[in-house]
Amino acid sequence: MTMTCNHLIHCRALALLCGVIAASGISRQASADPPAFGGGQTTALANEVTNFKGKLKGLERGVLSITREDGVDVMVQPPDDIAGFTFVATAKPAFLQRGNLVRFSGAFGPTGMAAAPIDRVEVFQPVPAQRLRGHARENFVPGVYPVDRHPPNQPVALAKYNIVGSLMGINAAGVMMVQAGKQPLQVQLAENAAFELRYNNLNLAKEGDPVTVVGFYQPPDDTKVKAERVTITTDRVYGEATDETPRRRSSRRTRRETAEEKKDVAEEGKDAAEEKKDAAEEKAAGEEAAEIKKDEADEAE
Repeated sequence: MTMTCNHLIHCRALALLCGVIAASGISRQASADPPAFGGGQTTALANEVTNFKGKLKGLERGVLSITREDGVDVMVQPPDDIAGFTFVATAKPAFLQRGNLVRFSGAFGPTGMAAAPIDRVEVFQPVPAQRLRGHARENFVPGVYPVDRHPPNQPVALAKYNIVGSLMGINAAGVMMVQAGKQPLQVQLAENAAFELRYNNLNLAKEGDPVTVVGFYQPPDDTKVKAERVTITTDRVYGEATDETPRRRSSRRTRRETAEEKKDVAEEGKDAAEEKKDAAEEKAAGEEAAEIKKDEADEAE
């Protein structure tokens, strides 16, 4: 009887303790100390959330330096999820090259034909697969992905898909050819289709580019932030005629132009030599005429 009562008291006490923890809203995961900036450990129960805008200042040892809108420099550790770090810019078709990775969405019929022209295409660069989490892989790994993850049992006339693949080309009629994994696709682009660069790196970023940061800091120091999301933007348009990085000219064309320039130089040199020769002959003829005239004068005397 005593053992039964003790056991009952213990169970009630355990239930009461669990109820207090549940009422406090502290989960096992939330109570764990999150890593501080730089990977160290902290004794605080939680980090403070921060959301700010600023200008990119630089990158040092994998840490971003950002000048906040209030003029304070903040050190920002990039997100662990590479998909949370994005450089966004506008591009023109002239910037695109065969082999670029692209992604877009559209409604497609059973034959693989798009129901409407594609009006928006994202261009991205490859990222390490091991750094992708969950469904984020579907944004980077070439393939055809249905938007509806629970399709109906009966076939439908149209279904929406997310397409990820390698750009094969865009013809004069505005048809874009893409190799989406094992599936080749041809889609008509809208007349004013928008091309957006979404790079998960700093390859095109420059000092002074606008930055938005969402992350955490350990109070009271809000100048050291562990980012959850970093977005860098710019008003530069890549692929325009004024683009600072001109498209590479083919070596064949360069060699042909160089040969033509050399040929022109050789012909100009030849013309100059002939003109010099003509001038010398004219001079000799003049001297000969002068001699004849002198001889005639001498004979007359």
